[in-house]
Amino acid sequence: MINQRLAVFIFLFCVLVLNAQKAKNASISLLNDKTISIDQKIDMLCEESLKLGICDSILAFKYANSAVELAEKSNSKIKQTIAFSSLSMLYGNYGETRKQSFFADKSLEIAIQAKSKEAMAYANFGLAQKFAAIEENERYITLILKSLEYFEKTKTRYDKLVNGYENLGAYFGDVNNNILRKKYVEKALALAYESKNSINIANGLTSWGLYLENYYAKEDPKNLKILDSTENCYLKAIQLFEKNKKQLNYSYARTCLNLSSLYVYHFYETKNAKTLQYLNKAESVCLAINSPLQLMIVYGQKTQYYTNLKDIPNIELTLNKLKTYLDKQKQVDSRYKLLLYKNYMDLATLKNDFISYRKYFALYELANLEMINQDNRTREVNATIKFETDQKDTEIKALSANLENKKQINYLYLLLISLAALALILMFSTYNFRQKTFLKANLLLQKQNDEAKLLAKLKEEEAMNAMLQSELSDRELQIVLQEKILTEQQKTKLQQELMTNNLQLDRKNEVLKDIQEKLLAIQSEKSADIKLLSKTIDKSLETDEEFELLKTSFENTNPIFFETIQNKASGKLSKLDFKYCAYIKLGMSTKEIANHMHIEAQSMRMARYRIKLKLQLDKEQDLDRYIREV
Repeated sequence: MINQRLAVFIFLFCVLVLNAQKAKNASISLLNDKTISIDQKIDMLCEESLKLGICDSILAFKYANSAVELAEKSNSKIKQTIAFSSLSMLYGNYGETRKQSFFADKSLEIAIQAKSKEAMAYANFGLAQKFAAIEENERYITLILKSLEYFEKTKTRYDKLVNGYENLGAYFGDVNNNILRKKYVEKALALAYESKNSINIANGLTSWGLYLENYYAKEDPKNLKILDSTENCYLKAIQLFEKNKKQLNYSYARTCLNLSSLYVYHFYETKNAKTLQYLNKAESVCLAINSPLQLMIVYGQKTQYYTNLKDIPNIELTLNKLKTYLDKQKQVDSRYKLLLYKNYMDLATLKNDFISYRKYFALYELANLEMINQDNRTREVNATIKFETDQKDTEIKALSANLENKKQINYLYLLLISLAALALILMFSTYNFRQKTFLKANLLLQKQNDEAKLLAKLKEEEAMNAMLQSELSDRELQIVLQEKILTEQQKTKLQQELMTNNLQLDRKNEVLKDIQEKLLAIQSEKSADIKLLSKTIDKSLETDEEFELLKTSFENTNPIFFETIQNKASGKLSKLDFKYCAYIKLGMSTKEIANHMHIEAQSMRMARYRIKLKLQLDKEQDLDRYIREV
């Protein structure tokens, strides 16, 4: 059975790779066709570079740079805008934020020179991706809507329309605005059908399926018909992708991955065979297009699948495949290492192998530190790009202001000539006016003197008030210092109590271990009962250690936090729920917690929903605000 599955997997992988190679060869032959105009070649080069961006970076950048060269030779500002915008998005796919920003700005600069709505639409699309990368969300939304408005009005570039509205829907899903998410995902699907392009329709169906799955989890978790509709959307999308095998791309892999995820988490018991089928298909697609991030998720889901079955050999096989793949990569994102070591830790837990658990926990900590440093570097780059972008905006505004000033100066010269002529006429009639002005000035001076005296009195009163306020601040400072001393005393007392508890826990573990050793010594006499009792003691020891590590590390600063929320939940919160609540208490966002725990943002949002139910919070109550106020 295993050999049959392996043969099917290898066959699928070979077919996908061959189709990808055919697509590349077809693209090259078309680009060498002398009957195709330069403008058409530029458009084709841009489209092909983005399609190949994930599976063949060398060829993708070759196409993108060729498009830029042809556009510059053609002297077409619109084509130059399109070429630089495509190059910018290609760099964005590889996380090259600085280069992405540079070419997006270059695209905008050329579009402004072109004075073309079409050029501005392409420039805004690329610029929006730049702002999305540096988390300038308001500017991203504004620019992407401007770009999509043009494409929708002119009925062109349905691929960008579908992709743009999909991304908008995903963004509003991340910020829990389901009304706008539904609006934009529905719009993406409607435009996909309007385009009559099977790839656009497949992408639209995938986004709609994601929305339905999210709606089921958050709004109607008992309505299984929603899950059936979700499955149907994914299956239709996969059929459409497979009818166009030349279009082997990231979207096809995403759909296979979403379907396998649906089976793993919702249809595990009823559709077990399909679960493994689409997990293998998702794996073969991700390997064919060389998509590390999606491949990590596939292996994570396969590990979860085999963990549900407690199939330790297949878990080890899956993790070893993942490790082999990572070892072949020249550069490995620390998040992938974190996922690998976390899965090895879970495997060690399943096998009760504490030594292996400690080994992979140490590697996990090193990878986590590396990820934190990487995130800090990314934030630094994003901050620099934001600063440079703001400077450029300021310079553009200054240039616009200078042009406007020059126009105003020309008008001013004409006005001055006219005024000079009028001044000669009015000079002789100003004497009487000056006399009247002199009298008014004297009255005004006297009024100003009176106001100055009043102002001096007001300043004296303000000085007195400031002195009283200073005295009051000194008293408040003394009160704060006294409260701080009391708080330090309370913390010292708490630390002493915690030390006492830890000593008691150590003593209990020593007693349990001593009992276990004696039981093992007499194991041959009453083996069955003694083995059961020994395993119970092992679990007790592990549970105590794990619970103490979690509880002690957080309760140093939040002594009654866990007790308070557990009472609110009537004792229903698990240790994992405690961990999520602790991260929320520390002010981490949903996305940050998901990255730190190495799970999908969707899984984290589902966990938040379950915690909210256990805490018996109203639908309108905000979980983050409630936990931070505990």
